[in-house]
Amino acid sequence: MKKILIVLLLVVIVLGLSVAGCAQPKERGLIKISDLNWGSAHFQAELARIIVMHGYGYPVELVPGATIPLLQALQAGEVDMTLEIWLPNQQEAWDKAIASGNVLDLGIMNDDNWQSLFIVPTYMIEGDPERGIEPMTPNLKSVSQLDQPEYKEIFKNPENPSKGAIVQCVPGWECEKINIAKVAAYGLDDDYDLVNPGSQAGLEASMLGAYEKGEPWLGYYWGPTWISGILDMTLLEEPPYDEAVWEENHGCAYPSANLHVAVNKSIPDRAPEVVEMLEKWWLDTPVLGEALAYMHEQDAEPFDAALWFIKEREEVWTKFVPDDIAQNVKEAVDSGIVAPQGTE
Repeated sequence: MKKILIVLLLVVIVLGLSVAGCAQPKERGLIKISDLNWGSAHFQAELARIIVMHGYGYPVELVPGATIPLLQALQAGEVDMTLEIWLPNQQEAWDKAIASGNVLDLGIMNDDNWQSLFIVPTYMIEGDPERGIEPMTPNLKSVSQLDQPEYKEIFKNPENPSKGAIVQCVPGWECEKINIAKVAAYGLDDDYDLVNPGSQAGLEASMLGAYEKGEPWLGYYWGPTWISGILDMTLLEEPPYDEAVWEENHGCAYPSANLHVAVNKSIPDRAPEVVEMLEKWWLDTPVLGEALAYMHEQDAEPFDAALWFIKEREEVWTKFVPDDIAQNVKEAVDSGIVAPQGTE
């Protein structure tokens, strides 16, 4: 009897090992990454797509869109991760997403940004002798001066000459609503129109076109971008950031921005190793500016900049991933199998 029990026990062990040996690896499901509509976010989305796809072996899809729709999609599980949530710009929508329990904050990936609705080319204040430009507004320092007739005339809106023009941020970004509130808080809504640039490209074309011609320009911009690195612009003074004032009417300077990484609540179970990578993800403004400058100087797409970054800035991105994952990515890039979305 004892021998029979031993034989049965051995059979059970062998069968268990056999079943275990035939077990299939866990299927790696599709991961959708928010592809937000500005340069640094496009670049980061492509960088993450390449690493997640070719390093970790997950199929990946980039989902294009604006800030609030994609944050709502993240909450609904229609996208899985977002790499550039600007706070406090999106604070109200962000707070709702976190409170829902469907969105998880993985921390800050950049904390040295700036933005303002009231920037002007420095040559307007100081002139530019090399280009033969005389100062146009030598005494302009503060937003509080903009209601003076001389400045409204200098920044005249050609579509509505009775008012000045301030070039607004990109439609659909949370700063669009913030900037409307700012103009009202400063009492400038009767004196200035907020001009819709249509897109980031339209905003940049407006600024660059004026700068190259040495003309007046007043509007919204931010850093890091390649433009903020090559154009000499001045931020007009606003009252310092005050949380109470900001909550009341946004009648103060933008606070320092923190860029957060977030994922849908399903991702820690579906892709825990990707979450570990995102918790280490850190790209400061000089690093992002370098990638954006490459895109501009080489007339490169975000995908091309991501490939360049993987090859030339290995000391940065390899800090986010284990050695074997980094090796997978490098081998894939070197072999030429890495391709833009839709052409793999």
